[in-house]
Amino acid sequence: MSRPRTTLFAAAFALFVPAVVHANDRGDAARGAALAGPCAACHGGEGQGGAAAGVPRLAGLDAGYLEHRLDAFATPARKNPIMSPIAAGLPDAERRDLAAYYASLRPKPLDEPADPKAAAGAALAERGDWGKGVPPCASCHGRDGLGVGSAFPPLAGQPARFLANALRSWVDGGRSDDPQGLMGGIARKLASDQVAAVAAYYASLSPVPGQSPLPVLDTALPDDELGKVARQGEAIFRDPQAHAARFVGNSLTCANCHLDAGRRADSAPMGAAYLLYPAYRKKTHHVDTFAERLQGCFRYSMNGKEPPLGDEVLVALETYAFVLAKGQPVGTKVPGQGYPKLPPPAQAADFSRGATVYAGKCALCHGPGGAGQKSAAGAPVFPALWGADSFNWGAGMESIANASGFIKANMPLGQGGTLSDQEAWDVALFMDSHERPQDPRFTGDVAATRQQFHDTPMSMYGRTVAGKVLGAPSR
Repeated sequence: MSRPRTTLFAAAFALFVPAVVHANDRGDAARGAALAGPCAACHGGEGQGGAAAGVPRLAGLDAGYLEHRLDAFATPARKNPIMSPIAAGLPDAERRDLAAYYASLRPKPLDEPADPKAAAGAALAERGDWGKGVPPCASCHGRDGLGVGSAFPPLAGQPARFLANALRSWVDGGRSDDPQGLMGGIARKLASDQVAAVAAYYASLSPVPGQSPLPVLDTALPDDELGKVARQGEAIFRDPQAHAARFVGNSLTCANCHLDAGRRADSAPMGAAYLLYPAYRKKTHHVDTFAERLQGCFRYSMNGKEPPLGDEVLVALETYAFVLAKGQPVGTKVPGQGYPKLPPPAQAADFSRGATVYAGKCALCHGPGGAGQKSAAGAPVFPALWGADSFNWGAGMESIANASGFIKANMPLGQGGTLSDQEAWDVALFMDSHERPQDPRFTGDVAATRQQFHDTPMSMYGRTVAGKVLGAPSR
């Protein structure tokens, strides 16, 4: 592959999500309260909605999200015999005021009987149905269902009937206002029983932060002492900040780069990786055990420190990978192992083109500045792709080749394979051309560190982008 071209990026990000409304454009809650009388007929005097009728709760929803919904109702993108004429008759300022008012109200949990379908819905929300290409709902709406920003609304505590109808509306053409077509694509893959189950699950959760525990899911892991340790490994994999905090230095999770909790092909599945160790690695210049490979993940990808060999964290993760690998031939390449290796791009990877791809396909989730996004309760949802909370310069994802393969196969989430090879190369270069935490192997000199550890066209470490030498210590 030819050397990637790094041009200056002068264009501002055009984060296309119309749901994003800047604070200084928001409305006035007091004026909104004066306008809300007619709304109460369906949504209730406190905006809590109506479970029996399937009327959504508005209280506590993000103001930008609410404003966008009203805007959509006023267009053919969102068709509703009641809401469409109402929204069309509201001036823009009144839509903003109403959105500000309902955002200011406190949500309340639903008073509905338990639905036995909720257990199946919890599995779909937490694990998705990757066989259909359906990622977990929690990947975008947060594990607590409390939503993320203006584009990914809270689902927790919304009436089950409303949630099920909303999913069906993506399918029957009642709405088409989803950013990047994400929800329409997912809803069309769900069976009717899955729609009912996931709606029942989210209706069972509280919209108040901290009131709903995360679900305990049945798994295919063994129901014995080995399985007990493997389950701990899966828990660490999904949430290392909660279960291995002393070794973690950022907000990333193992599952950010190894989808479906390390099971998904073409996202470096853990069972397939386990088959290849012990192995000689150029990165370490010796034969690594699988446990040593895991140590590197903590040191580089998690920007933390290596758990000592034999530590319960490493034992649990290795046990989890072993269980996932059972039945597969040791020492062999299996389909979907690692990340796909893309052919060289037709044109040299380009920073400016990558910025355009990022703005249109990635910024919705990872933010215009690449810093990721957290849920309304402050829990990490979308990982940081660069900056202080991301992986450091020693991580495998700083390789443009690795990043392009992962992106092509898996991103945008739920729409893997929709980017062209060229777009994947361009946006990988763009992502890896931003500053991030220092390589722990830093020698004290950027040029020497590049020569020793990053001497490849696939690394931007030590290169100059927009007048800044990447990896150079701040002065």
